[in-house]
Amino acid sequence: MSLPAQIDPYKLALQGILLEGQIAVNDLPRLSSSVMAVSGPLKASIQFELDESRQRIARGKASVCVDVVCQRCLDAVNIELKADFALQLIYSEDQIANVAANYEPWVVVDRMADLNSVIEDEVLLVLPIVNYHRAEDCTGDTFVEKVAAKGEEAVVDSPFNVLKQLKQQ
Repeated sequence: MSLPAQIDPYKLALQGILLEGQIAVNDLPRLSSSVMAVSGPLKASIQFELDESRQRIARGKASVCVDVVCQRCLDAVNIELKADFALQLIYSEDQIANVAANYEPWVVVDRMADLNSVIEDEVLLVLPIVNYHRAEDCTGDTFVEKVAAKGEEAVVDSPFNVLKQLKQQ
Protein backbone atom coordinates (compact mmCIF):
# COMPACT_ATOMS: atom_id res chain seq x y z
CA MET A 1 0.00 0.00 0.00
CA SER A 2 1.27 3.45 -0.87
CA LEU A 3 1.69 6.13 1.79
CA PRO A 4 -0.19 9.39 1.20
CA ALA A 5 2.04 12.25 0.05
CA GLN A 6 0.10 15.03 1.78
CA ILE A 7 -1.16 14.56 5.34
CA ASP A 8 -2.52 16.56 8.26
CA PRO A 9 -0.10 15.40 10.98
CA TYR A 10 -1.86 17.34 13.77
CA LYS A 11 -5.13 15.53 13.12
CA LEU A 12 -3.38 12.17 12.77
CA ALA A 13 -1.60 12.70 16.13
CA LEU A 14 -4.86 13.52 17.90
CA GLN A 15 -6.42 10.35 16.47
CA GLY A 16 -3.37 8.14 17.20
CA ILE A 17 -3.12 6.88 13.61
CA LEU A 18 -0.50 4.40 12.38
CA LEU A 19 0.50 4.78 8.72
CA GLU A 20 2.31 1.90 7.04
CA GLY A 21 3.21 1.58 3.41
CA GLN A 22 5.66 2.34 0.65
CA ILE A 23 6.95 5.36 -1.20
CA ALA A 24 7.77 4.90 -4.88
CA VAL A 25 11.28 5.67 -6.16
CA ASN A 26 9.84 8.46 -8.36
CA ASP A 27 8.76 10.30 -5.19
CA LEU A 28 12.32 10.30 -3.76
CA PRO A 29 14.25 12.65 -6.09
CA ARG A 30 16.93 13.73 -3.60
CA LEU A 31 17.71 10.16 -2.53
CA SER A 32 17.83 9.03 -6.17
CA SER A 33 20.33 11.76 -7.02
CA SER A 34 22.52 10.91 -3.99
CA VAL A 35 23.06 7.24 -4.84
CA MET A 36 23.74 5.16 -7.97
CA ALA A 37 20.33 3.50 -7.86
CA VAL A 38 17.43 2.88 -5.52
CA SER A 39 16.74 -0.87 -5.58
CA GLY A 40 13.09 -0.75 -4.62
CA PRO A 41 10.38 1.24 -2.91
CA LEU A 42 11.00 2.79 0.48
CA LYS A 43 9.04 1.01 3.22
CA ALA A 44 7.90 3.08 6.19
CA SER A 45 5.81 2.87 9.32
CA ILE A 46 4.86 6.04 11.22
CA GLN A 47 2.89 6.24 14.46
CA PHE A 48 1.26 9.61 15.13
CA GLU A 49 0.32 10.18 18.78
CA LEU A 50 0.38 12.44 21.82
CA ASP A 51 3.28 11.91 24.23
CA GLU A 52 3.17 12.12 28.04
CA SER A 53 3.25 15.94 27.96
CA ARG A 54 0.42 16.04 25.36
CA GLN A 55 2.78 17.11 22.57
CA ARG A 56 1.97 15.87 19.07
CA ILE A 57 4.67 13.50 17.88
CA ALA A 58 5.45 11.13 15.03
CA ARG A 59 7.65 8.07 15.60
CA GLY A 60 8.64 5.87 12.76
CA LYS A 61 10.95 3.58 10.87
CA ALA A 62 11.92 3.62 7.22
CA SER A 63 14.09 1.29 5.16
CA VAL A 64 15.24 1.11 1.57
CA CYS A 65 17.99 -0.71 -0.38
CA VAL A 66 20.29 1.42 -2.52
CA ASP A 67 23.35 0.93 -4.71
CA VAL A 68 26.27 3.21 -3.86
CA VAL A 69 29.87 3.48 -5.09
CA CYS A 70 32.51 1.42 -3.27
CA GLN A 71 35.37 3.78 -2.49
CA ARG A 72 38.01 1.06 -3.05
CA CYS A 73 36.99 -0.46 -6.38
CA LEU A 74 34.42 2.07 -7.65
CA ASP A 75 31.93 -0.75 -8.33
CA ALA A 76 28.37 -0.75 -7.04
CA VAL A 77 27.74 -2.00 -3.53
CA ASN A 78 24.20 -2.65 -2.28
CA ILE A 79 23.40 -1.39 1.22
CA GLU A 80 20.21 -1.16 3.24
CA LEU A 81 19.41 2.17 4.82
CA LYS A 82 17.36 1.98 8.02
CA ALA A 83 16.15 5.13 9.74
CA ASP A 84 14.45 5.37 13.12
CA PHE A 85 13.04 8.79 13.93
CA ALA A 86 11.00 10.65 16.52
CA LEU A 87 9.59 14.04 15.52
CA GLN A 88 7.68 16.64 17.50
CA LEU A 89 5.20 18.72 15.52
CA ILE A 90 5.53 22.49 15.91
CA TYR A 91 3.78 25.40 14.20
CA SER A 92 6.77 27.72 13.72
CA GLU A 93 10.52 27.91 14.12
CA ASP A 94 9.98 30.08 17.21
CA GLN A 95 8.91 26.91 19.05
CA ILE A 96 12.12 24.96 18.34
CA ALA A 97 13.47 25.83 21.80
CA ASN A 98 10.41 24.08 23.32
CA VAL A 99 11.07 20.76 21.56
CA ALA A 100 11.98 17.96 23.97
CA ALA A 101 15.54 16.65 23.78
CA ASN A 102 14.49 13.19 22.59
CA TYR A 103 12.63 14.58 19.54
CA GLU A 104 13.60 16.41 16.39
CA PRO A 105 11.42 19.36 15.37
CA TRP A 106 9.03 19.02 12.45
CA VAL A 107 7.84 22.48 11.47
CA VAL A 108 4.37 22.25 9.92
CA VAL A 109 3.18 25.81 9.20
CA ASP A 110 -0.01 24.92 7.35
CA ARG A 111 -2.20 22.04 8.39
CA MET A 112 -0.96 19.89 5.51
CA ALA A 113 2.58 18.51 5.30
CA ASP A 114 4.60 16.57 2.72
CA LEU A 115 5.18 13.14 4.29
CA ASN A 116 7.45 11.93 1.47
CA SER A 117 9.85 14.82 2.03
CA VAL A 118 10.11 14.21 5.78
CA ILE A 119 10.78 10.49 5.40
CA GLU A 120 13.28 11.16 2.60
CA ASP A 121 15.11 13.60 4.91
CA GLU A 122 15.40 10.94 7.61
CA VAL A 123 16.74 8.34 5.17
CA LEU A 124 19.27 10.80 3.74
CA LEU A 125 20.58 11.41 7.25
CA VAL A 126 21.55 7.73 7.66
CA LEU A 127 23.30 7.53 4.28
CA PRO A 128 26.96 6.65 5.04
CA ILE A 129 29.59 9.16 3.98
CA VAL A 130 31.97 6.44 2.76
CA ASN A 131 30.96 3.01 1.44
CA TYR A 132 32.99 -0.18 0.98
CA HIS A 133 32.44 -3.78 -0.01
CA ARG A 134 33.53 -6.32 2.57
CA ALA A 135 37.30 -6.90 2.15
CA GLU A 136 36.84 -10.39 0.65
CA ASP A 137 34.22 -9.16 -1.85
CA CYS A 138 36.05 -6.07 -3.06
CA THR A 139 38.02 -6.12 -6.32
CA GLY A 140 39.89 -2.94 -5.40
CA ASP A 141 42.80 -4.61 -3.62
CA THR A 142 45.16 -1.67 -4.14
CA PHE A 143 44.79 -0.54 -0.56
CA VAL A 144 44.34 -3.92 1.11
CA GLU A 145 47.47 -5.37 2.72
CA LYS A 146 48.45 -8.83 1.55
CA VAL A 147 48.78 -11.36 4.35
CA ALA A 148 52.08 -13.22 4.22
CA ALA A 149 52.12 -17.00 4.31
CA LYS A 150 53.47 -18.71 7.42
CA GLY A 151 57.20 -18.28 7.76
CA GLU A 152 57.36 -15.39 5.29
CA GLU A 153 57.79 -11.79 6.26
CA ALA A 154 55.09 -9.46 5.06
CA VAL A 155 56.45 -6.88 2.64
CA VAL A 156 54.51 -3.68 2.66
CA ASP A 157 55.24 -1.39 -0.26
CA SER A 158 55.82 1.96 1.37
CA PRO A 159 57.36 5.17 0.03
CA PHE A 160 59.50 5.22 3.16
CA ASN A 161 61.23 1.95 2.22
CA VAL A 162 63.54 3.95 -0.07
CA LEU A 163 64.56 6.19 2.83
CA LYS A 164 65.11 3.13 5.03
CA GLN A 165 67.44 1.64 2.40
CA LEU A 166 69.41 4.91 2.10
CA LYS A 167 69.77 5.12 5.87
CA GLN A 168 71.18 1.56 6.04
CA GLN A 169 73.89 2.34 3.45
